[in-house]
Amino acid sequence: MQMAEPNPIATAAERSETRHVRVAGVLLVVASVLEVVAMSHHPSVGSHDVAGAVAEIGRISALSGIVHGALIALMLASLYCLTEFCVQRGLRRPLVRAGLVAYAAGVVSMFGAAMVSGFIITSMASQLRVATAVDQQISAQLLNLCALVNRTMANTGVIAMSAGIALWSIGLLHDSGLSRWIGALGCIVGLLPTAGLATGLLHLDVHGMGIVVLLQTCWSIGLGILLYRMAPDGLPSR
Repeated sequence: MQMAEPNPIATAAERSETRHVRVAGVLLVVASVLEVVAMSHHPSVGSHDVAGAVAEIGRISALSGIVHGALIALMLASLYCLTEFCVQRGLRRPLVRAGLVAYAAGVVSMFGAAMVSGFIITSMASQLRVATAVDQQISAQLLNLCALVNRTMANTGVIAMSAGIALWSIGLLHDSGLSRWIGALGCIVGLLPTAGLATGLLHLDVHGMGIVVLLQTCWSIGLGILLYRMAPDGLPSR
């Protein structure tokens, strides 16, 4: 009986798929760690008077642009890796699709928050005039408006991203071994920020956002390892 020879095209495709998944796993870990590094360099304004705040925003504008630009790039890189996870996991699964929609919506909101904080406020501050009391009042109102937009988009982004992590993690709870542990961690990571915002215990200032990023990084590192380890044989199918 003659044995069928392996299809070289199929074998090459399988190797390419394995390579892509492993790259996504490594990239997810690296991007997550770099997000923590970027957040540790996030500038903040300490002045409480309008003139001092405008001057301080101007001084940190270059650093703010670099940090927020890096955070935007890293968020998009992580979304790419998580999309690869969804493809391998199976987009036919309702929890996978729902998680991807929620997380992507969160990234869009966080993208907007980063644009306001890193580019719009700094550009606007360079054009503000605070010579008179009226100038200071107008400047304060504009800065407060930008802060409100930033906070609203950041809150929405954190809640949506947390929902996506929780939905994916619920699906992983049905597996065994490392997948189940990552699923359990993801349920916690998805719940804590939302609960913190709902109860008022969490405020998305630089410190609060740093906590959220650190929590999400712990889960993302675990998922990146899972992607890398499962690549040769495919992800769990149950």
